[in-house]
Amino acid sequence: MELYYEQNLVNNNIDERIRKTKTFTIAKTICIIVALSVLMTSAMLVTNENFAMLLGILIAIAVPFIIAAIILGRINKRNNTEYDYTLDDEYLKITEVYFRSQRKVKHTIRLRTIESVGAFDSEGYKKADLAAQKKILALVNYDDEKAVLYILYNTDKGKRLIFLEPDRGLIIALKRAVSAVMVFDKSVADVEKYLNEKEILEQSAEDDEDDVEQVLMEDDSEAISNLDEVEDDSESNTYKEDTAQ
Repeated sequence: MELYYEQNLVNNNIDERIRKTKTFTIAKTICIIVALSVLMTSAMLVTNENFAMLLGILIAIAVPFIIAAIILGRINKRNNTEYDYTLDDEYLKITEVYFRSQRKVKHTIRLRTIESVGAFDSEGYKKADLAAQKKILALVNYDDEKAVLYILYNTDKGKRLIFLEPDRGLIIALKRAVSAVMVFDKSVADVEKYLNEKEILEQSAEDDEDDVEQVLMEDDSEAISNLDEVEDDSESNTYKEDTAQ
């Protein structure tokens, strides 16, 4: 039976940063326009006898705007990045999703090359950290360290240490797919336990919200019913008064 599991890691901060994203995009566009304008101006001064000196000055003016545009673009891209983790019998693929529209497979991990899996800041992580030649972040929530899992694996260019933000389903699927049980640090169980508790709390919070909404709806219905009764009594009293007269 073939194994397949996919997790979509949603970046909830994207919705909160819409205004910031627009501001960065506008600022980046302005920087590009200014840099191009300066470079076009330098092209118009080719016939000037002081062209070399003017070109150096204009390039010096344009360079900061070009650098600023690149930095703003990278920040904007990072703030609007989400991830898809796709696991099958042989590979774990990490796809970056930019602005919820553009997708690119960034990392492909052959499962047989995995050397160690564990929780961030565990004893196993400290050993993996020393062994890795390069670190890769593939997560969106940098504050919740208890939910972060590391994977140390081999590549043609050396050992890589990648950080993921898995759900319990991905961890379970990874355990089934990776035949070498010894690669899993005991701290993986702590991550599973933490994620399970987190799911229970989130579900409880959702149930509480549903209960509150139900109570409010019942209160509204009762208030409307009482109002109807008051109106009926009022009409009845008015009718009686008119009849008496």
